[in-house]
Amino acid sequence: MYCPTCGVDSVEGLKYCKRCGANITATFSPPPKKFPLAFTIAFLIIIAGVFAIGLALPLAASHDLTASGFSTGQLMELFLAVMGVTLVVIVLLVWLFLRLIRLYHQTGSATPVTQSLPIEFEPQQIAGPPEPIGSVTENTTRSFGPRGSRQREE
Repeated sequence: MYCPTCGVDSVEGLKYCKRCGANITATFSPPPKKFPLAFTIAFLIIIAGVFAIGLALPLAASHDLTASGFSTGQLMELFLAVMGVTLVVIVLLVWLFLRLIRLYHQTGSATPVTQSLPIEFEPQQIAGPPEPIGSVTENTTRSFGPRGSRQREE
């Protein structure tokens, strides 16, 4: 059996790699819980409310604006601008909602988990052990003999 992190051959029964310290016997977390339905409904109601306000506000103000001298072309430009802002706000709300769902599924609950592995995760077996690392003192041993160059003559 090889370590899934560094690839060193390890003895069966070990819990941690003897080279890098990685957990060899990974514990699997339970499947993530479903996102709360009440929160989903509340978020969709907020999105629908923003859309309704963005649609109704320029229509309700159009009568007052025509009375104050706005032309039909100016009202259309205003309506398109308000709809554009409404669309941007809705897109940002949907993006926030999807991020909340993703964050909820990553943590599984309100408490953050440092590392969780999906159920389908199986450690990849590396074909062979990696090249051994040389000794720290391999090239640092000092020899006190002649260096092969000419020595001082005294």
